[in-house]
Amino acid sequence: MKIKDLPNWPPEPGGPFNASYKSPTSDQAVLKELVRVQDNSVTFTATFEAKQFTYDFEVANSRVAKNLAEVLARNIGKTVTQLGAVEVDA
Repeated sequence: MKIKDLPNWPPEPGGPFNASYKSPTSDQAVLKELVRVQDNSVTFTATFEAKQFTYDFEVANSRVAKNLAEVLARNIGKTVTQLGAVEVDA
């Protein structure tokens, strides 16, 4: 299954609110780091215009979360849109 086929992909960026920051679209945000995997949630960061944004993405279960985290860790530097085309075991 491709990541884009997971329910609610792509996630929306979060983090501290600053009115001067423009939120990136999924084709603008570049994956920087896998932050953590906890239960069925995966947290990662992406950058856009030298700013960092946090993404929290929930999946069906902890097995899918672990698989997604492994795929994200191998795809640092891709945009969130590009990540959608990557295969993940679900």
